[in-house]
Amino acid sequence: MEIVYNWHVTERCNYSCKFCFAKWNKATEICEDYEKLEKILVNLSQKEAISNLIGEEITSVRINFAGGEPLMLKKNIFSKIVIKAKEMGFSTSLITNGSLLKPHLNILKYLDMVGISIDSLDENICKNIGRCSGKNYLSEQKLTELVKEIRWIYPKIKLKFNIVVSKYNYNTNIVEQLQAFEPDRLKILRQLPFKDKKGITDEQFERFLNINEKSLKLENVVIEDKTDITQSYLMIDPRGRFFQNGNEYKYIYSKPIYKVGIGYALSQIPFSKEKFMSRYNQGGASNG
Repeated sequence: MEIVYNWHVTERCNYSCKFCFAKWNKATEICEDYEKLEKILVNLSQKEAISNLIGEEITSVRINFAGGEPLMLKKNIFSKIVIKAKEMGFSTSLITNGSLLKPHLNILKYLDMVGISIDSLDENICKNIGRCSGKNYLSEQKLTELVKEIRWIYPKIKLKFNIVVSKYNYNTNIVEQLQAFEPDRLKILRQLPFKDKKGITDEQFERFLNINEKSLKLENVVIEDKTDITQSYLMIDPRGRFFQNGNEYKYIYSKPIYKVGIGYALSQIPFSKEKFMSRYNQGGASNG
């Protein structure tokens, strides 16, 4: 099976989504320390450590670069990280808000999949969420142009959309709108309660699923409720530590991977191998 590490290389972002969980209060980031970055990559390439954890043979390893917004990194830092990962034999993917992707399309030549986080194509909803930069947001027209250009230049790359269902968009048919772009994968995630954010109710999430019912029947759809999300991802923070959902108010962290190695770092966080294996065994390399 394929292992996927979600590496939040930065918390810098040009958007200010009100429910964003990737906040570390301006954490000291290691993205400019190439020695530490290379040590982490070497550790993540060690399949035996994770194989021992889940009891399955590992056929490949994918690094899913996330943020914040990874394309906010300056001095071609993000490109260097991705190229190095590709040279070391990793599969690579990116989660982005899409707003900075067009001028950075050359990075896609080093990626196997690009995921765009889109919770709405409605200007007012995007502004209410904070999924915008000033007056700029990813409109349907901009998304259409972006997807067209991606598929023209990089026809083999897989395209994925992520939707976070919150109180701002649970009453919309955004899934139907995004299915028109024929993505390889469309993931629906329920907003979880965290710190001062309450998340959404069961009724609100159910309402969203009912409104989008017809569009959910396609094979490219993955739905993750709060029980599916909790302690089921292998996540790395900008400091190079594994982190995991502890409860609604804080994260549990390992020591930095580049200091203690992947095996010891993994032993320091709670992790549900059953949930993890269910996600990637069902969806393969496209899921994540």
